[in-house]
Amino acid sequence: MTRLPHDSLGSGDPVVLLHAGVGDRRMWSDHLGWLADAGYRAIALDLPGFGEAPIDPGPQAPWEDVLQTLRDLGLNSAALVGNSFGAAVALRVAAVAPAAVRALMLVSPPPLDADPSPTLSAAWEAEEEAVRRGDIDAAVAAVLDAWLQPEAPADLRERVAAMQRRALELQTAAGDVPGAPDPLEAHPEVLETLPMPVLTTAGEADMPDFKLGAAEIAGLVPDGRVEIIEGAGHLAPLEAPQEFRRLLLAFLKSSDL
Repeated sequence: MTRLPHDSLGSGDPVVLLHAGVGDRRMWSDHLGWLADAGYRAIALDLPGFGEAPIDPGPQAPWEDVLQTLRDLGLNSAALVGNSFGAAVALRVAAVAPAAVRALMLVSPPPLDADPSPTLSAAWEAEEEAVRRGDIDAAVAAVLDAWLQPEAPADLRERVAAMQRRALELQTAAGDVPGAPDPLEAHPEVLETLPMPVLTTAGEADMPDFKLGAAEIAGLVPDGRVEIIEGAGHLAPLEAPQEFRRLLLAFLKSSDL
């Protein structure tokens, strides 16, 4: 386990932000000041293999790295907000250490146990084929085509491209690394006992896989609900930031945070 690179701003109840697999902690930069102004301590982390977080040798358990970082920061508990891969990590943090998670917002979480849709399979294959050829430019282009909406503005495309290029450089340099056993594969029933409020969301233009994931998780946890975010695809915090903020703030307030 390692302490993860992070940005922190503000004081008050902590809100930990976990990025998508096509981003890093920079995807939250526009939200940190807003959360601080709303009375929270906003903490954005780089997960291993992204941004400034190297991949250490051995089985990868990013949920344990998040918990170690919370301990290092002196936080007994926090609200967790995750997008896509970050949502999957946040859910596993809650599964292995429910007392450390006061509230959980999952944006476009992957489904728990479902075959990928043809659209998702094609997106993965296009990126993986480019990486196999050693063509990072083509891999980045495949990511932008798959995970951003066609009308995404140029500055957003450039922002995601920079984060994804960095991730691909780190991950290809590290080579194949094993993943630690998934705690939800071993004990899926834990979701039915999670004590914290859970809000799951997906963009209206997202792939069906992630709408399924949002509905599935909200239906399993005791205190869950699902929202569809208009004007967003897979990266709602970047594509529909005002609606994301509205939902997040209402959720934090309803969770007594």
